[in-house]
Amino acid sequence: MMQSGTEAAIQALDPVMALMSLIQITGDRTLLHHYWDALDGRQETVVEAFRDINAHDLRKRVDPVIAAEIRDALRVAVKAGKPAVMPHIDMPMFRQMSRLLLGKDLPEMSMAVAFQHGGFTTDTRVRAAKDIPPADFKVIVVGAGMMGINAAVKLQQAGFDYTILEAMDKVGGNWLTNTYPGAAVDTPSRVYSFSFAPNASWTQFYPRGPEFLSYLERVTDKFALRERIRFGTWVEGAEWDEARKIWTVRAVRDGKSETHECNVLIMAVGPNNNPNYPNVKNIDVFKGPVIHSAAWDHSVDLEGKKVVLVGTGCSGVQVATAIADTVDELVVVQRQPEHIIPNPQAHASVDEIERIAMEQIPFVVNWKRLQSLESQMGDMHGMVIKDDDYAAKTGGFGPINDGMRMYAEGYLRSHFPDDPEMVESLTPNFPVFAKRPILDCGFYDTIKKPNVSIVRGELAEADDNAVILSDGTRIECDALLLATGYNLHFGRQFDIRGTDGRTLKDAFDPHPFSYEGMLITGFPNFVFMGAPYSYLVANHAVVSEQQVHYIVELLQWMVDDHLASFDVTPAATRAFVDDVDANLARSAWVQCGSAHGYYRDKGNDGKKKVILAIPRHNSRIWHDLRSPREEDFGVTRREGGQPAGDRKMDMLTI
Repeated sequence: MMQSGTEAAIQALDPVMALMSLIQITGDRTLLHHYWDALDGRQETVVEAFRDINAHDLRKRVDPVIAAEIRDALRVAVKAGKPAVMPHIDMPMFRQMSRLLLGKDLPEMSMAVAFQHGGFTTDTRVRAAKDIPPADFKVIVVGAGMMGINAAVKLQQAGFDYTILEAMDKVGGNWLTNTYPGAAVDTPSRVYSFSFAPNASWTQFYPRGPEFLSYLERVTDKFALRERIRFGTWVEGAEWDEARKIWTVRAVRDGKSETHECNVLIMAVGPNNNPNYPNVKNIDVFKGPVIHSAAWDHSVDLEGKKVVLVGTGCSGVQVATAIADTVDELVVVQRQPEHIIPNPQAHASVDEIERIAMEQIPFVVNWKRLQSLESQMGDMHGMVIKDDDYAAKTGGFGPINDGMRMYAEGYLRSHFPDDPEMVESLTPNFPVFAKRPILDCGFYDTIKKPNVSIVRGELAEADDNAVILSDGTRIECDALLLATGYNLHFGRQFDIRGTDGRTLKDAFDPHPFSYEGMLITGFPNFVFMGAPYSYLVANHAVVSEQQVHYIVELLQWMVDDHLASFDVTPAATRAFVDDVDANLARSAWVQCGSAHGYYRDKGNDGKKKVILAIPRHNSRIWHDLRSPREEDFGVTRREGGQPAGDRKMDMLTI
């Protein structure tokens, strides 16, 4: 008997969404044509970040008789409890079903991307494997955060023998260390998760850190990864052995040194490494606690204290909003204002009926995930790359960028209609995306509270019971909180030595670089997930899935062609970097005005360079990473190894 919750969920389900589920459960393709005219133009709109939350839904309503007919059929199909007839849909069917659900055609470049990231396929391999990995082919992954877990799942499915070395005693990476008050994902949870392991049970649209960490734990257990993870293993460095064509990895576990050998070394440590502490004179004289958001001390009770919080980036606004009602007084020190975007779902819980629908009605979780992805799949002209013609005519930056800026400024004015000075002090003078825009979690409402104030300035020094800003302003306080981000080492914190013993730190002088956001010339059989030129155009889940796909294709090429090593040629790396840098020069990340922040790496030459971002639409990146371009590599073969050819097929007789 169907549970009452499922009954209610079906009754509340949008008819178009209900039809998507019904088609897959029953396998009846004709339903799409049968109901098309009755549903087209009546699709449910989905509110996501960066969209006008005040826009009215002007869609025509579905005929109640038709809606009831679809829901009744779905109710019967779900109640039957039989396996779905069409659990996997083909691309032509996806093309039509997504068109009806979204109310528009996805761009062709995004069609296969949406098919994968929506979770409609879990196998995107391009190379048809000709052989299985040999018994002595070993892979080591460093890090069991989001990227490492992703790599482990797909390496395991592709048949590769791998081990994960993880410094901490649990999986989770940054989500294990970021435990500050208010810590939350600032990407919608439906898409900040693996497409091969969608989560139907999110309790919030933007879940708090513990809920996301719990998701990563469940994925780890679902795919039985723990036995392949060596927890408590701190990697110090690695060295390439040119003669043997292997990496020797040096690590410390339980205070004892140990070494590991592998054919391929994958670094999955991410760019956000250790907390960035500002250079503050006499900070050791300050008698109160000094707590960084990335290393929160939960033993400190802030209740009733006067607190200074430095930083108003993503972490800063979350901390401020979370502690404002606990502390006696909160002074927020802001070096420069940020673009803050309306986000009505920041603290909103997922309605129980909607959660039940995703949990208990087959395929709803995938189609809702596609709805959340849709805004990322279209053309984004003028969002990050400057439109010179538009700028010449308007004095602006680009149509989408300017639209978002006006949207954010209107939102700011709506919170301080009678305080033009506050509006002016909180209005950035640079394009959106010159710094990471912030989805509002209640920060403007927080700074309007009587016990909260915000001052412009930069932390310079401290005395025993106060902090002093660079302009001489002295602020007495009991505790100092630093939401000042991370040091982005990009692997320079490890002693990694490639060909001829050259270190990664030396190779990255004056600035880190990569080929396709993963590979570094001079470091054979070495993959650096989330390397320079791989961020800011998609969330971490999307980026890591695309990179892991490429890694598996690369490793299978090694197996099929009996390769001992691969290394990207200097010419290929130079061509990639030159193209990316040329396009970055036209971006808001580079044409950033007065904006500062972690997007720009400061080299040993004192110059700053944008290396984090890649100025390409993510759908293009997806296609770029389908298969390695073999001409971009120098390779060596295993002794006596030859490429696996097509197997001879003799005619059989009876």
